Amino acid sequence: PAPTATPAPTSAPASTPDHPYDPNNTMWRIFSTTDQTFEALELALDDAVAANDVSQVPIIVEIMRFSGAPAVMDAYREALVSLTGQDFWLDPPAWNAAMEWLGPRRDEFPPPSEYLDWKVNILGLIDPRMAAFFTAAPGSERIDLTEAVWGGVRTDGIPDLQFAPTLTPDEADYLEPRDRVFGVSINGEHRAYPLRIMNPHEMANDRLGGEPIALAY
Repeated sequence: PAPTATPAPTSAPASTPDHPYDPNNTMWRIFSTTDQTFEALELALDDAVAANDVSQVPIIVEIMRFSGAPAVMDAYREALVSLTGQDFWLDPPAWNAAMEWLGPRRDEFPPPSEYLDWKVNILGLIDPRMAAFFTAAPGSERIDLTEAVWGGVRTDGIPDLQFAPTLTPDEADYLEPRDRVFGVSINGEHRAYPLRIMNPHEMANDRLGGEPIALAY
């Protein structure tokens, strides 16, 4: 069965001699459940800023996608300005500006070690099936998981192409000379996926050159 979201504790003491600052704890306190209080969020952000914990930058940027409440966004803004020196709200939409700025600097802002579990929890709150995308083979990923963000659609909300029938170049007379295609070549087998067909689906599952492929853009 697909894993489901498991909320983590939402409160913890601030850093003290008896309770050293913990980036993972702060990450979970920034967001772990949909019924989290604003006061708990403010305290978590204040602790991150006080510790100059830049590992929370990708966490705050990611969670910005899920909140539009003015007070909450103001709290995110203050924390990000303190941790990065950047005010992304001067170039709206702020989330887009933050993602573009963070992209080439991700090595400078690695997330806390429990980031994968946190991400699975967040996505599982939206749709439990999405949690399975990140738990099949933990540790074997070849991409930066902070770059994988929810696109605003539930699982299978946009139907993908499943092993669509193909035509030879001569048979595909519906294509115009200037039509764009995605060209894929694997093990000596070649295929063109027309943009006009891919557009409504955004993803194609297929087999080419004896290999299963998933084409997305």
